[in-house]
Amino acid sequence: MRKINYGKMKNIIYLIITIALIFSLISITLYSGTWPPLSVVESDSMEHSSNFQWNTIETGSTVIVKKVTSPSQIITYVGGRTSGFESYGEYGDVILYHSIAGYVVIHRAMFYLSWNGTKPVVQGYTNQPWLKVTDKYVLISDVGFSHRNEVVFISSFVGTSGFITTGDNNLARSTDYVSSLNAYVAADQNILFSPKGQIFPPVNFSSIVGIARGDIPLFGLYKLYLLELTGQWNKENEVPTNSNIYLGMITAALLAAVFFPYRKIIRMIQKKRS
Repeated sequence: MRKINYGKMKNIIYLIITIALIFSLISITLYSGTWPPLSVVESDSMEHSSNFQWNTIETGSTVIVKKVTSPSQIITYVGGRTSGFESYGEYGDVILYHSIAGYVVIHRAMFYLSWNGTKPVVQGYTNQPWLKVTDKYVLISDVGFSHRNEVVFISSFVGTSGFITTGDNNLARSTDYVSSLNAYVAADQNILFSPKGQIFPPVNFSSIVGIARGDIPLFGLYKLYLLELTGQWNKENEVPTNSNIYLGMITAALLAAVFFPYRKIIRMIQKKRS
């Protein structure tokens, strides 16, 4: 029986893995059209449950970022609910944008707001029964997995156009209830502030990094836990239940694959055959 060159086989396997990883990175980068093509989610503002769920954006998800070259390439919640387009368990696209607070936000684009003088114009509004547009606010009924009504106050943005954005989970856990409208306040432009106290404005297209298009669950937790060791991340309590268990199982499987005694097993098989 021909003797197996384990060293050569090992080198070939490593070469194949390296080529596969490089090819994957190049493919993702070409698809993304931007660098870096991946972004790790650091908080729970987009989660749909306190338990780990597939096909949603959670703390530790690694999102593939797709560059867009025109606002028309972004499908808002209003547009998605009208056409039936969904992403990550809800209508419309999830976008990543540079905020005035200095960090990147990954939230759902609810609608595009522009102005005709002092009159608000919501792109895609065609008198849908679940959407109400006034000079002071926009009211969207039965939004998201929480099925809450969301109100977005817009009067302070007269003349400023851009995307209005909301974290899926921010709406679900909001305690800012407007009883007269039976709705909750959760849009970034109503609840988020810069360190200087400035309210987040509607998202200008030039601030947009890209659209979230697919994600790799759990693996971003490796990065987050490294950041935690250096004091750069402190939101471990926002990691969904069971995520660490699944990550531990994956880690154990990877380590087992790396350190599995292939040579010993092959020799045992050869010995039995001889």
